Amino acid sequence: MKLHWSITAILCLYICGYAFSAFAQDGESGTLTAAYEPNLPPFHFEEDGELQGFAIDVLKEAASSQGKEIDFQPMTETVAAAALAAEEIDIIIGMSYSERQAETMEFSNTYYSTSVGLFVSDEREEIDSVIELTDRTAAVKAGSLERDFLQNIRRIQFNETSTLEQAVELTVLGRADALAGEITAVEELLEDRGQRDNFFAADRYLVPMEYSFAVSSEDYQTLRLLNNGLRSLQNDGTYQDIFQEWFPEESGQRENLMLALQILGLAFLVTAAVIIIGVRLNRRLQKEVNRKTESLNNVNLSLKEQIEATKNSNEFQKQILQSSPRGMMTLDEEGTITSYSPKAAFMLNEEENKVGKNYLEEKLLQYFLKGKLEDVLLHGKQFLGEEGEWIREDGIHLRLRAYIYPLYNFEQHVIGVMFTFEDISEEVQVRHKAFENEKNQALSRVVAGIAHEIRNPLTSIKTFVELIPQKFDSPKFREKISALVPQEIERLNELIEGLMDYSKSRPVKKEKVDTSNLLESTHVLFDRTAANKGVEIRTFTEKELFISTDRQQLKQAVINLIINAVDALQEVEGEKWVSLRNYKVDGRVYLEIQDNGPGMSERVQKQAFEPFYTTKADGTGLGLAIAKQHVEENNGLFDVESSPGKGTLIRLSFPGYMPGEKEFNGENNTRQNVREMKT
Repeated sequence: MKLHWSITAILCLYICGYAFSAFAQDGESGTLTAAYEPNLPPFHFEEDGELQGFAIDVLKEAASSQGKEIDFQPMTETVAAAALAAEEIDIIIGMSYSERQAETMEFSNTYYSTSVGLFVSDEREEIDSVIELTDRTAAVKAGSLERDFLQNIRRIQFNETSTLEQAVELTVLGRADALAGEITAVEELLEDRGQRDNFFAADRYLVPMEYSFAVSSEDYQTLRLLNNGLRSLQNDGTYQDIFQEWFPEESGQRENLMLALQILGLAFLVTAAVIIIGVRLNRRLQKEVNRKTESLNNVNLSLKEQIEATKNSNEFQKQILQSSPRGMMTLDEEGTITSYSPKAAFMLNEEENKVGKNYLEEKLLQYFLKGKLEDVLLHGKQFLGEEGEWIREDGIHLRLRAYIYPLYNFEQHVIGVMFTFEDISEEVQVRHKAFENEKNQALSRVVAGIAHEIRNPLTSIKTFVELIPQKFDSPKFREKISALVPQEIERLNELIEGLMDYSKSRPVKKEKVDTSNLLESTHVLFDRTAANKGVEIRTFTEKELFISTDRQQLKQAVINLIINAVDALQEVEGEKWVSLRNYKVDGRVYLEIQDNGPGMSERVQKQAFEPFYTTKADGTGLGLAIAKQHVEENNGLFDVESSPGKGTLIRLSFPGYMPGEKEFNGENNTRQNVREMKT
C-alpha cells in the first residue's frame, strides 16, 4: 500500500513539473537565448562594454511586446547553427534565407533589406566588376550568400572567414584582392579601421539580402512570437523610431524619392505636350506636301498631254521648244548665240533678242559657260544638272539648273553648244519642305519611343506610390517597393544613358585588344543566363588576333548583340545556340555573332538600326543602334546576314593591329577613318 502511494506521489510530482515547464515556456514571462555575430555594426556590436545595435534594439522591443526577455550570446554563424540544432539557443540574429539553411531552420519576417557589395582597394582600381575577379582572391564569410554567388566566377579563389569582421581585416592587410559582404556593415568596419577612404565599391548590388531572425525547424511557437512582435513594432511606430535612430540617411532618402517621383511626373507631362505639338505640326506639313505633290502631278500630266498632241505635227520641233519648261539657247563654234527660245526670254524677263551676240556679253551665259565651252566643243564633254543662284535684272532670285552639251550635225561632228536651263526655285522649296517633314516624322518617332519607354516604369512607380498610404505597414509591400522601385528607376537610367551613348559619342580611347580574350570574357557573363533559357553559347576563338580599339565600347557592342540573339531564340523550339567566333583574312580581323533564331525580314533589317525600333515587348530599341555606332567609331565595319527561318549572322571587321600604331585617336580622326573605310 505504501509502495502504491509512493508511485502515485512520484507521478504527481512528474506531471506537475512537466505542467510547470510547459507553463513557463508558453506563459507571458520567460527568457529566450539569442546568438549574434560579434562586432557587426550597426546591427550588433559592443561599445564601452554594452551590447547595442539596430537588430539588438528591434529584437528587444519585439520580445518585450510579447512578454519575453532576451539573453544575448556572441557566436559565429557556424557555431550558432550547431547550437540551434542542439537546442542550446532559441534564436539566431541576422540570418538571410537560403535553401540550404531552410532545411534546419525557420525564418521570421524580414527586419532589414539590404544588398551584398563588392569592395576593392584603391590600389586595385582595375577591378571594376565581378568579371575581373577571374584568377584573383576574394575575402568572404564562409557559407554566406556572397560566397554562393561568387563561386560562379571562373577560377576565382576564396579566403573564407568565420565572420565578416575577419574578412574585412584580411582585405585591409592585403591578403585578398577584393571583399564581398553586406554594404552597411562593411562600410562601418572600414570606417572603424580608418580605411573607408582607401576602398571603393566596385558594385553595390551584387545580390539582394534580407535579414531575419532564425529559429530551429518546427519551433513555430518562437517563430510566431517573433513575427507578432515585429508586427506590433510596425503598427505602433516603434520600428520606424528605431530605424530613424540608426539609419537617419536612409530615412531622408525616402523623402528624396517622393521629390524625384514628382519631378518625373512633371517630365512626363512635358513629354506628352511635346508629342502633341509634334503630331499637329506633322499633320500640317503632310497636308502641305500633299497639296504640292498634287500640283506637280497636274503639271506633269499637262506636259504629257501637250507632247502627245504635237507628235504628228509639222511644227513638232517648234512646239517642243515653246512648251518646254526649260529655257534654251544654242551657240556656234565661235561662242555666238544662234537661237534663243521664248521660254528663256520669259524666265529671264528680257524682251531683247540675243541672237548674234557673243556669250561673254551675257552674264548668265558667262556665269555657266566660262571655262567649259572649249571642253564641250573640242572634247564633246557634257555638264549636266549644275545648279546656281541667279538674280534677274528686276531683283528676283532664281535657283537655276543648267545643262551644257554639244550639238552635232548629221555627220556627228560638233558644230556648236546647246545650253538649257530651268527654274527649280519651287522644286527646291518643295524638296526642303519634304526634308523638314521627314525630319519631323523621325523626331516624332524618337519622341514617341522615349515616351513609351519612360511610361512603363513610371506607371509601375506611380502604382506603388499610390498604394503607400494603404499598404505601408505591410512587410511584403515594403519588400516589393524597396526592390521593384529601384529596378524601375535603374531601367529609366539605363534608357537615358543608352540614348546619351547613342546621341553623344565620347572620345575613343584605343588600346591593343586580343579579340579572343574579349569574346571569352563576354561568354562568361552570359553562360549561366543563357543556360537557364535553354540556349548554348559556343565559342570558337583563335589566340593573339589583335586589333586597336576602345575595349569598353567594343565589349558593350558584343554584349548588346548577344542579348539580342538570346532574346530572339525564345521563339525557337528545339536546339538553341549562339556562336562567337574570330578569325583573320587579308590583314583584317573578323568577329562573328551567329544564332539559329527566327531571322529578320528585309523590312526589319532596314529599321533595326533606328533608335527605339524594337520587335521585343520590353526592349528599348537602342541596343543595335549603339552597337553599330561603337563599331564604326572604332574604324570597324558592321554587316548583317539574315533571312526568316534561317537565323542571323552579324559580322564585325577591323584592321589588324599594327606594331607602333597609336593607342589613342581623337574623335575627328576616328570619324574621318570611318568615312575613308566606307569610301
